[in-house]
Amino acid sequence: MMVLSCIIFNVVRSYLSYTMVFGFGKKKTVEVPDPVQQRAVSLHEIPQIIKEFEIPRISNILQGALQLKTRVETNQKNIHELILHLESDDLKLDDVDKSLKTVGKRGKDAVVSTIKKETTAKLTSIEKYEDVLSLNNEINQILRRMGDVLGLHTRVMHVFARKYADKLKEEIGDLAQNRNSLQRLITEHENFKSSANSILEAIQKIHDFKKETVQKEHRSNEITREKSETADAITRLEQDILELKSRPEYSQFLEIKQKIDSMSHEKHEIRDKIGAQFSKISRPLNKYSYVSSFDKPMRKIMEEIIADPYDALSPENKESVIEILQAVTKSVVAGNVSVKDSDRSAELVEETIERLDEFLGLKSAYAKKISDLEDKLGIFDAKKIEEKEKDIEKARSNMIGLETSHKKLEKEISENRIQLDSTRIELEKSLTHLNKGKVIVKI
Repeated sequence: MMVLSCIIFNVVRSYLSYTMVFGFGKKKTVEVPDPVQQRAVSLHEIPQIIKEFEIPRISNILQGALQLKTRVETNQKNIHELILHLESDDLKLDDVDKSLKTVGKRGKDAVVSTIKKETTAKLTSIEKYEDVLSLNNEINQILRRMGDVLGLHTRVMHVFARKYADKLKEEIGDLAQNRNSLQRLITEHENFKSSANSILEAIQKIHDFKKETVQKEHRSNEITREKSETADAITRLEQDILELKSRPEYSQFLEIKQKIDSMSHEKHEIRDKIGAQFSKISRPLNKYSYVSSFDKPMRKIMEEIIADPYDALSPENKESVIEILQAVTKSVVAGNVSVKDSDRSAELVEETIERLDEFLGLKSAYAKKISDLEDKLGIFDAKKIEEKEKDIEKARSNMIGLETSHKKLEKEISENRIQLDSTRIELEKSLTHLNKGKVIVKI
């Protein structure tokens, strides 16, 4: 139908032109625009369309190649006849110097031998496109070999066979023009194949973009669902925590915790009292630590007493502490440890020994109070709230990750769509160029 429309259009346009030229019809010129052939195609149709474009092109190339082959064969025949004349021509070499005669004959024989061979060579039959490439290669080889032999013996030809040289140049030039025409056919088709390959690559890119976009959209939907599920989980956890904190046991638990926290000042008072007493004997105790002969366990206890008497003092090491302090007293009295007032220092060390039971009692009483309160904390399992709060923290962190991934995916999907549309536009341009009419690609 499209072909019929074009034929009718051309007939009408020819008739209108005829009537205008010979004065028939109105004087006003009527311009009929060329019909624009537009077609919409899907991706899977394009490879077949390219074949439809290629078939007439190949046919035209084969026809053109056949015509050019005939011309080349005519060139070969003309050159061959010319060479036969050259071969039979003595070129008046007998009239020249013997050495020049030898050079002239050798050059003439080389030219005749090579060109006779090239002009009698049978050219490839043209049946398919590959034969055109072979023909082009054969003609190139013929031209190269003839050019080489003529170039090598150019002086002989111009001196002794000038008229043959000029005619050979003319015929070979004609042969070269036919070769150039054949090369143009090949170049045009290679450009077509390059465009076709670019079109097929663009189709594959579009398929890849579409596939990748579908995958990313699927993942985007999954993330949206995961976000919703995570938000629901956070809401449930918050409700669970509120429910746990609304129980009376939790209120009692907080009261006990507050009591424990409020007792910290009592511990500080006991620590200060013990620290104040041991600070009175810090000088002799520190000096004795340098001269003592205690074994390693005892030296460790002594270092702990010097560093923090509150933590070092316990029922388990009471006797060791007494032994250390008594050793300090003996060293002070004996003068082994230098102090300002040995009697006063010895008195303070003995006072410290006497107060050890007091200090241990204070620590024990405090520990008993704390222990009793901590036992009461069992009224409520605080770990349940802690676990749920950790779960909320994890869920919120996961939500942030999901939001980041979702935004990244949405950006990539948008970029994919832009690239897909850009590739489609380029594909339409390439197809339109080959089709000689607008092509719309349906994706």
